[in-house]
Amino acid sequence: MKKQTKIAITLGIIMFIALFMGTGPGIYLINPDPSDPEARRFLLGMPIIWTWVVFWFLVEAICVVVASRTLWKGKPQ
Repeated sequence: MKKQTKIAITLGIIMFIALFMGTGPGIYLINPDPSDPEARRFLLGMPIIWTWVVFWFLVEAICVVVASRTLWKGKPQ
């Protein structure tokens, strides 16, 4: 298998996981229980859910940057 194919498959898997975890069912993993008075609701000064989504957005952005620098290069003419 070519190196570019391996990179493309890896980035695709990471992107799928980031889409699934960031805005999908992954939010339920970190969503604090409203009835728990000791639940941690903030991280880095932001609500924990926002922090979770921002983290996964950054993962997606890194995937796009890596793909643009490795897979989407224009071929020399």
